[in-house]
Amino acid sequence: MFDKRIHEIDLLRGFLIILVIFDHLLWFINFYITHHQSAFLNWYWTSDLRNAVRQIVLLAFLFTCGVSCYFSRNNKRRGFLLLILCILITIVTHIAQLLPMFDNRVVAIDFNILGVIALSILLFTVFKDLSSKNLLLISGALMLFYFFILVSAKISLEQEYNPFRSILYCNFNPVREGYVGDYLPLFPYVIALFLGVVFARKFYPNKISLFKRKGNWEKPICFLGRHTLLIYIAHEVIFTGIFVLLDLIF
Repeated sequence: MFDKRIHEIDLLRGFLIILVIFDHLLWFINFYITHHQSAFLNWYWTSDLRNAVRQIVLLAFLFTCGVSCYFSRNNKRRGFLLLILCILITIVTHIAQLLPMFDNRVVAIDFNILGVIALSILLFTVFKDLSSKNLLLISGALMLFYFFILVSAKISLEQEYNPFRSILYCNFNPVREGYVGDYLPLFPYVIALFLGVVFARKFYPNKISLFKRKGNWEKPICFLGRHTLLIYIAHEVIFTGIFVLLDLIF
């Protein structure tokens, strides 16, 4: 498995999921244990460094998803399965938040990165037969739509929060402005997925790795990269269970 896959993509995705787990771990510590009393965590959540790294990680994730779309045989199926999973997570977290036994210890999720990936993949399936040049033109059009329509609309928390409207774009930092749900809008990340497809078409026409030398140190990170979806869901469930239990006990 290690030798047959595009291991540099798995390696990158593995590093990305490690950063996501680290970021989420600090959020759980802050939300359930320190309750915003930690100077380090207060700095971390409001720092420009964290915000910049977060944007890079998210864009890179969608970019690698675009690469995977080029290799996938059934993107429509992948997209619909992820969308169903996103909807189930939304329903379960909203129900859990209302249960007296949790006493608001579970944060409801309206729309997160799984939904973004799902909708981005499904949107790509509409244009999958177009040439790379035309995909770049569509990416450019989406970028113009993002900057001149969505950003200029200045949708923010100053307006009443509407998860359906905000699926496209919402101009706020969830941590800085108090909305702690695992929220992520479709734009600009959908553009990164389209660019990832174009990149894969250009550099992986034969669908083989560009790097022939592999080190054993890469194997555990590539393992994480091969199973990012499972690890993403599992670490959220495990962290929630552990920290809710600790909060109930202490």
